Amino acid sequence: MSGIFPYEQALAAILEAVKPTPVASIGVRQALGRVLAADMQVPRAMPDLPRSAVDGFAVQADQGPRFTVVQEVRAGVLPTGPLAPGEAAAIMTGAVVPEGADCVVMLEDCQLEGETVTTADELVKGALINPIGDEASAGQVFALAGTLINAAVHPALICAGLPEVPVHQPPRVALLISGDEVREIEDGPAPGQVFNTNQFILEAVCAGLGASVVEIHTVGDDEAATRELLAGLDGKCDLIITSGGVSKGRYDHLGNILRGTGFELVVAGTAIKPGRPLHVARSNNGTLVFGMPGYPSALLTNAFLYLVPALKKAAGRSDHATRWFPVQLSDAMNCRPGKTYLNRARFESQAGQWLAYDPGSQMSSHFLNFARCHGLVRMPAEAPAGHQGGPVTVEPGTVVQALDFGWELS
Repeated sequence: MSGIFPYEQALAAILEAVKPTPVASIGVRQALGRVLAADMQVPRAMPDLPRSAVDGFAVQADQGPRFTVVQEVRAGVLPTGPLAPGEAAAIMTGAVVPEGADCVVMLEDCQLEGETVTTADELVKGALINPIGDEASAGQVFALAGTLINAAVHPALICAGLPEVPVHQPPRVALLISGDEVREIEDGPAPGQVFNTNQFILEAVCAGLGASVVEIHTVGDDEAATRELLAGLDGKCDLIITSGGVSKGRYDHLGNILRGTGFELVVAGTAIKPGRPLHVARSNNGTLVFGMPGYPSALLTNAFLYLVPALKKAAGRSDHATRWFPVQLSDAMNCRPGKTYLNRARFESQAGQWLAYDPGSQMSSHFLNFARCHGLVRMPAEAPAGHQGGPVTVEPGTVVQALDFGWELS
């Protein structure tokens, strides 16, 4: 490949290079947060016997309105026997309907005197009974391969009676943070240096998507040391994510390494801002290397545009596409035609419309106002009619596409 890719082309190339992780069968108790590797089928009809939908009395509809109560059926306990005409069973919600009964009358619609229950005059056959297979027939698919096992899917697997499920293994990720200027937070500030913010951006993204960070390394602006670390990590994980060293400066070595022997370059720059220098390559061992920019704002932007969909696909998820949604600009925002500007924004919902507010700075070198932001807005890349060059001001009221950080990590 060659040249700088537009956003969509870069994303398509990256996702094409991503391969889902291997599959293993695990106990369903441990499956929360994993991704299904096969369609899930109901092993038996649900319900497997006719069950009452309410607390009441099970009767034969054409024998009313007076019945003799001969038994009680609780949930989890089978009826003691079938009902004869004119007989009723006091029944609880979810309990098995006795043979011979063809409807259930709600408790509130009955009058009980001793062993005799009086119901409404007109009873409907089949009323308030959940028949066999009412929810699902045996063999019916109820969850698809590629589905994240979240707080709704997980109990459904247990409800269906599946003790083990096939899932994709969590993607294994190694982090390589480069730069002579990078300093750990515990060491305190020093003139000309910056704190290791990028490691924590990447750890948060990986944790939010269930990826496993297996190794973390820091390295200075040393090409030989960077090459050695990459070689040592290659093949030990599914993705290597680096920060820094991908621009064209004298000490930016990563681009040269990923263009060299042992790697197939997938993307070498993308027409977005911030984050243009992104490099992505695949090693001969199949490990995917994300060479991310050093500025935290650029790295975070690339993380949500490219890394998040890649991690989702690696984890086996079918819903790896970015969830863009429309927002209306509440403040004017600037961009330049020819690139896709991803401006940080704060979102609010008013009268059914999502509004996007400018947090005050969009400079790549600024990061602190991300603490007040909810996501990114995608500014128009096309020049307006009559544009004479330079920046463009996109006026309030313009509808643009947005992504929400929290939503993307769900």
